[in-house]
Amino acid sequence: MNFAKKILRILMPKFQLVRFFYFRYLFFKRNKYWPDFKNPKTYNEKINLRKREYKHELFSVCSDKIKAKEYVAEKVGDDVVIENYFVGDSISAEKIKEILNERGDFFLKANHNSGPVQLISSESTDEQIREACKSVNEQLDIDFGKIVNERWYSDITPRILAEKSLEPSNGETDIKDYKFHCFKQGNGYIRVVLHVDYDRNFNHNRSFFEGESLDWLPFSLRYPAIYTKLKVPENYQKMLEIAKKLAEPFSYVRVDLYNVNGNIYFGEMTFAHGSGAEEFSAYCYDEWMGNYWTGDPRY
Repeated sequence: MNFAKKILRILMPKFQLVRFFYFRYLFFKRNKYWPDFKNPKTYNEKINLRKREYKHELFSVCSDKIKAKEYVAEKVGDDVVIENYFVGDSISAEKIKEILNERGDFFLKANHNSGPVQLISSESTDEQIREACKSVNEQLDIDFGKIVNERWYSDITPRILAEKSLEPSNGETDIKDYKFHCFKQGNGYIRVVLHVDYDRNFNHNRSFFEGESLDWLPFSLRYPAIYTKLKVPENYQKMLEIAKKLAEPFSYVRVDLYNVNGNIYFGEMTFAHGSGAEEFSAYCYDEWMGNYWTGDPRY
């Protein structure tokens, strides 16, 4: 982290004016147009209005990686919830080793932010475990909501969880993560845009598809679009139903689901994708996604 970012990390949680100008500057720098947050039309503008004036009490509940699982279990059943191996206010390297020996590989994370997430496996060295322990404990002292200007995260009580690591589907090297952008229409119908990320660690690219038909959508968002076809995942209609059910209370939410050999698992719910600062390949697509979002962005 360079010196300027260190200073911003210190100042942003303390001074609203710094956050006000910094996030507008960041929006312009990344999206290449000056935002209108009072009368938003584009997808990214509406996300930023939500960040400033959010009203829905479930934002914090569903952004909490622990409480969200309780919400999901109640709404769609606990069979889609990934098992927690540990939940607590702190964790030690000794405890991490104990969980690993008794339960196997797992992900270590904080519940009140968007990472970093640590994979703890049989191949993890003692030094890697100590570093993961130090990292996740230190995350609890950081007000993530103020850093990204998404205040619903600030309402989450910071905790640590160890979550079971899923194995990829047969013949796959990585877990497929399907992100359902759900937009609630005035008549209650939920329109869905699906995006899938590929090759995150080597050549990150991202493709968008119409949620029902899985037709490719000809735009990119931050990362290039390489794949124009998507093999229909096993039990895809069930995934779509789950995403829509979880999205019902909101004007817009992104629901992330995993699919492992047809078994569906809940990943997370996100209320401000990319924090409203990811550039579309063309302004018209930012506006197009904004037109899908017909409800009040604050909810």
